Amino acid sequence: MGQEQVLIQVKDLKKYFPVGGFGSKKAAKALDGITFDIYQGETLGLVGESGCGKTTMGRVILGLTPATEGEVWFDGQNITHYTEKQMRPLRSEMQIIFQDPYGCLDPRKTVFELIAAPLKVHGMKDREQLKKRVLELMEEVGLRADYIDRFPHEFSGGQRQRIGIARAIAINPRFIVCDEPVSALDVSVQAQVVNLIRKLQKEHGPTYLFISHDLRVVKHLCDRIVVMYLGVVVESGCKKDIYENPVHPYTRALLSAVPEVGNDAVEHRTILEGDIPSPIDPPSGCRFHTRCPQAQPVCSQQAPPQVDLGNGHMCCCHFCGGE
Repeated sequence: MGQEQVLIQVKDLKKYFPVGGFGSKKAAKALDGITFDIYQGETLGLVGESGCGKTTMGRVILGLTPATEGEVWFDGQNITHYTEKQMRPLRSEMQIIFQDPYGCLDPRKTVFELIAAPLKVHGMKDREQLKKRVLELMEEVGLRADYIDRFPHEFSGGQRQRIGIARAIAINPRFIVCDEPVSALDVSVQAQVVNLIRKLQKEHGPTYLFISHDLRVVKHLCDRIVVMYLGVVVESGCKKDIYENPVHPYTRALLSAVPEVGNDAVEHRTILEGDIPSPIDPPSGCRFHTRCPQAQPVCSQQAPPQVDLGNGHMCCCHFCGGE
């Protein structure tokens, strides 16, 4: 990346959810010491299996879910413990595109009302001005002007997601969390929405945190990638390093599972045994050792160090330095 200005800083972030009822000391460790930066104007991919903490990470950064420990910085401000009143001025700069295009839109409101809502919150009151801006946004995301008075149930999943995207970009935010924005869509529609997200970044320059389990989409869209497993980061780096030189066994397994076309598509596939352990009682040492095909005794005894492989490529594994 040519950009060096850091927009988002996540420092040793932890989020624990209490479980077991009143008086219980048990907690699900959704995030357990996460650190990374997001540079102005880039798209950072956050990948991992379902349940690894990706969505929680996005919500904590936006202040929608409070952190247990650690810090979140936005453009030089420590916003970790901001109240809703303190966060309100930042809402125009930080937005989210939700995963479910069916559940994130109020079925009782028209397209106009849905897209105009953030504009009203941030001071635009004149109806003609609102309508003009809503029509501009609809055109920008590929929705016809005559859809403006229709309700969400009259649209397909892809069209609903376009409404959600229009709402997210309405107030020109600097940072957008894309929380698996294409996972609920038909494959034929996914590419259209991904290309729209990419086009909007080129035209308006927002910074994206793109959360996904689909590594094909991430490869197409993202500049750098952070790989999560059970609440911790196991590998991070630029797209080229992650896809062409994956070092952590978990990253290799994820990449080997990406569907490919050709006779050699499954030749080098790594099949992980078992399910992700419970975040309530994560394994000792390296959290991945219970499923790792290369695990050694030290892996269950000691947490792996973070190894700098150069060029911003980081890996948390006892054997990062060699095969």
